[in-house]
Amino acid sequence: MIRLCRVDEGQTLMFERLAEEKRKLEVDSDEGTMSRLVAIYIEKHAKQYAESYRDEWIRRGNDVRKAFRHRDIEEVDAGTIDDFLTGNWPDKLPTQNAMKGWLSKFFSWAVLRRHIAINPCREVRLKKPKARDVYIPHAAFLAIRQALASYTYEKTIKGEKRQFSAKVPTGPEMQVFVDLCYLTCQRSTDIRELRWMQVDRLAGVIHFLPSKTADSTGEAVDWPITPEIEDVLRRAKELQRGMKVQSLTGYVVTDLDGNPKTAAACRDAWRDAMRRAGLKDVDYTVKDIRAKVMTDAKRAGYDIEALQIAGAHADRATTEGYIKQREVPLSTVRLQLPAA
Repeated sequence: MIRLCRVDEGQTLMFERLAEEKRKLEVDSDEGTMSRLVAIYIEKHAKQYAESYRDEWIRRGNDVRKAFRHRDIEEVDAGTIDDFLTGNWPDKLPTQNAMKGWLSKFFSWAVLRRHIAINPCREVRLKKPKARDVYIPHAAFLAIRQALASYTYEKTIKGEKRQFSAKVPTGPEMQVFVDLCYLTCQRSTDIRELRWMQVDRLAGVIHFLPSKTADSTGEAVDWPITPEIEDVLRRAKELQRGMKVQSLTGYVVTDLDGNPKTAAACRDAWRDAMRRAGLKDVDYTVKDIRAKVMTDAKRAGYDIEALQIAGAHADRATTEGYIKQREVPLSTVRLQLPAA
């Protein structure tokens, strides 16, 4: 006999638990309870995550299902979790920590649903990823930005090598994206999800409520529409003219069909531009733009308090973390060889 819940917890919880138990019996007999419960967990909680992250969250859950397909949840202990993380991603500490975080939340849910008694992730100790200290120099940033829209290539005609220039169809939209990331100091996710309704012409600002803190600190920032930003917004409007779906989406940064840019599309376009700019061996990412902005602003004379507001950070230490790893101190010590 399976105990579904206590009497005082009510019928709603009882029926939810009953549905979970039925689901465990209705699927493939070769599938263990670990995989079955993960499927239930995904279905129940996926809607809680923002669209920009939901697909990645579900993908992680499906990776867990695949790895533990033939295991029952009672068999999965701390050692099993450690083997799963270090065996699949031995050299990728950020991925190890991300997957551990996913599993930890799942097992906490499983404990509350009385499928297990202890969360096995509590005993797993992983190395923390090294703080990222990459800074994109101006020349590299401008080269990538240029390569987003056009590139040159060589072609041999009648034995003679000649250079030609070609345009990238999605380049102008990607330049709008990169320019807004830099000029507003906001996360790339918040630029991808920026809607025209947030552009307040009357107040002369863009209203940002960063997605990363929307459900926690709720830190928001109004960013003034400078002449430079106004020019970028004008370009975005011109690119969207004639798009039938423009009024339906209302996004500032879109693809050629008027749909919002995906994180994967922006990442791939950025990487392709780096390759065309001759920077394929350098580890610059879209997310590094934000750190570059803050570092550049600090060097321009803005103090930490101003940058904390600009970055919509609830904690000053977060702002300092963006900058301190990327500022290389200049020594003032001057020495001479000792006299004979």
